[in-house]
Amino acid sequence: MPSILNRLEKLKAKRRGIRIQDFSNISAQSHLIMEEHSRLGDVQVRLPKADHPLHMGAYSYMREGGEIWNLESIGRFCSIGRNVVLGQPTDNHPIDWVSSSMSVSGAYKASCVYSSIGHDVWIAHNVVVMAGVKIGDGAVIGRNAVVTKDVEPYQIVVGNPGKVVRTRFNMEQIVSLMKSKWWNIDYAALKDLPFDDVDVFLKRLEEQKPMADYASVEIRNRKTKT
Repeated sequence: MPSILNRLEKLKAKRRGIRIQDFSNISAQSHLIMEEHSRLGDVQVRLPKADHPLHMGAYSYMREGGEIWNLESIGRFCSIGRNVVLGQPTDNHPIDWVSSSMSVSGAYKASCVYSSIGHDVWIAHNVVVMAGVKIGDGAVIGRNAVVTKDVEPYQIVVGNPGKVVRTRFNMEQIVSLMKSKWWNIDYAALKDLPFDDVDVFLKRLEEQKPMADYASVEIRNRKTKT
């Protein structure tokens, strides 16, 4: 994409409340639906099917150097670090054919199994999440981890292959947080809540809170739809 068109699309997206560092990094067939206040750094987006869009939630971001492949959703309030690969295909070369080289095995087609990222997930730098893996709400993935299996809500996973080391909270707190779906509450109301104390936070959520209503922005053919 010519630089001037790239800058124009970045400006259009910014006016709609989202930030995309470089539209030329998004493949022509990739289809994104991003809630306002979300942002993508210098990230390669290579979604396999235009009719299966990636939904990205409000206040989530992905920093530079990453890649997005077979991924269908990133929830709200997610923090994704540098050089993270999401939805890495497990079989993008044919190991049961005569040759794994695409120079002679170009007719081979990799499977298309989608991953998903829940709400309030923190993925540190240099993580690889394999295709088909589902990461639950509130999970934390440590630096350099390779995630090959589903991660339950509020688990902390580290290593290669990724293994669960503990949960962030006790089971009663986790159940209450999941039931609360606090990420659906209006941002202005969230800012007044005590995020540093989970029990007090949950107690305050017993009060009626307004629900969020974020606008969505659609990206198709490397363009911001109006």
